Amino acid sequence: MDIVLTQFTNFMNALDWFYIFSFILITYVIQYYQIPQFIGRGLELQLKNRYQVLLIGVVYAILIFFIRDYEVKGIGTLIISFFFATVFHKFLLEVLLERIVPKPGKVDQEDLL
Repeated sequence: MDIVLTQFTNFMNALDWFYIFSFILITYVIQYYQIPQFIGRGLELQLKNRYQVLLIGVVYAILIFFIRDYEVKGIGTLIISFFFATVFHKFLLEVLLERIVPKPGKVDQEDLL
């Protein structure tokens, strides 16, 4: 059991937590304010939500890679961090955030008063 906990701790420490939390925050803000729909109306292009998240994650990972001056072996860390962030966001945070902060179209007028 100690070996498993040690390996799990090493895995969690190897993740890029700044990338994970900032990626989740950026993705949520972009989707909350419906920026892809705004851009899509101008370009007459519509992407599904999963492709939007994939595109945001890849572009943001490339930016982080060059800004932080990662070495080539850092690509694996970013890829694993991206997968961890998408799973963490989809299955845990999205359920909690839906209950705390409703989407802009789902707010009742009575709640605003």
